[in-house]
Amino acid sequence: MQTYEFSAKGAYLKRMKGRNSVYLNGVQVDVATSPAFSGAIGCIEKYYDLQEEQSDIHCFKDGNQNAAISLLVPSTVEDLQRKRKSYKAVADISFGMLGRTPDFINAALATLYAHSKQLGSNPFANFSENMKAYYNYVKENNLFVGHGAINPQIDRSLPLGSQINEYAAVRIVSHDQKGIVVTGAKMIVTLAPIADELLIFNMPGLKPGDEDYAVSFALPIDYPGVKIICRKPMVKPVYHHFDHPLANAFDEIDAYLILNEVFIPWDKVFVFRDVDKSNLFYDKTFARNHTGHQGIVRGLSKAELLTGISIQLAKMLKLDGFINVQEKLGELTSYVELVKASIAWSEADATLSEEGVITPSISAIQAIRYNFPKMYETMVKTLQSLAAGSMLSTPHYQDFLNSDLSDLASSLSTGETDALSRTKLLNLAWDASGDGFGQRQLVYEFFHAGDPMRIAAGHFLNYDKSNMINMVDRVLLHDND
Repeated sequence: MQTYEFSAKGAYLKRMKGRNSVYLNGVQVDVATSPAFSGAIGCIEKYYDLQEEQSDIHCFKDGNQNAAISLLVPSTVEDLQRKRKSYKAVADISFGMLGRTPDFINAALATLYAHSKQLGSNPFANFSENMKAYYNYVKENNLFVGHGAINPQIDRSLPLGSQINEYAAVRIVSHDQKGIVVTGAKMIVTLAPIADELLIFNMPGLKPGDEDYAVSFALPIDYPGVKIICRKPMVKPVYHHFDHPLANAFDEIDAYLILNEVFIPWDKVFVFRDVDKSNLFYDKTFARNHTGHQGIVRGLSKAELLTGISIQLAKMLKLDGFINVQEKLGELTSYVELVKASIAWSEADATLSEEGVITPSISAIQAIRYNFPKMYETMVKTLQSLAAGSMLSTPHYQDFLNSDLSDLASSLSTGETDALSRTKLLNLAWDASGDGFGQRQLVYEFFHAGDPMRIAAGHFLNYDKSNMINMVDRVLLHDND
């Protein structure tokens, strides 16, 4: 077993240097030095710091060594609670603004490892053993694994097997005794530029005829043929932190992944030309449950921040004495409690798999995943209604340093709040709700867990409705008596 380098967050930074697969604004960039990635990289550094500084919370004993708690295979509700405590502390680093920190896919890898027998084998590879080995490799090297699961929107009216565009998804173009060769694309590969590796797989929904696309594998970022094309950054390096406190610290780069005849050795492959195995990869291994558990805990951090901003705005602008504003704020604080309750219930209503893995309730998780975007939208609108035009006329940081504009200090003071503090809070509200960063966060919350319509429909179809139906039957039978 290799030495587990918790004290060396520098090991992570070293892995970032010299990577040649990332493109930003049409230029190949060094993510280790580009301002567009510095905020997110700083958050990942703090993720590693927590493992060293609070190992009792963020680690578990793996033999004689520590390992990240997110990789713990939970066997009790108490294990889920331990993981939740770490998830929350990690989410609090970015106030929930980073949705794909290392603990997200780590949660999936733990349950994929425990349920890997479902992956089976073929004459070329034992996929079950591959997954076990990969889990141990990630655990021993403390890697940051991102993922690529969503296919580009090319022509959703056609199944993958009928697509003409060769980049409609990732597909197998050839294979031999050494491995497979893949070509294609994935979209919304969030934080991929600063991850160590990507777990590539499909969400459920493949059909017979899609066999070439039925594939899953681990992808080191700098494999030949890999290109990571970033969206336009929200970072504004020419502005002070005062002006953009969120965007400049927590921009979570989304990217488009293109693979051109990339060779993947068999020991990195988990699914190969098997539609059934591809469709069960995320759900039947309970990966959705465990990443969902991490996801709704992260959502709690975000809800707490936006609710806190609204409360502070209402207080500063002396609006919190009005009953209609109190109702708005009460709606937000109730959302926070509903998210907390759903997290707790997902753990309390957990079930034990045949493999002895305790799995949080998907019903509780998906209920929040469907409703949280609506809650979040209300939080954003509440911020906008409270700050209104005030956050559209905030001065630049340098304005407060210009002696010719000294009257800003008196003209923007509320009496209890000085002009600088007032402007700083309004800038935070704008970053969270109005600017490109805030709008990206809103869209992300609506779609990062899947199409909300499908989440709700799936919740209805899979929900245990027997008790509710029996209640109706009992009422009707009582009426007949």
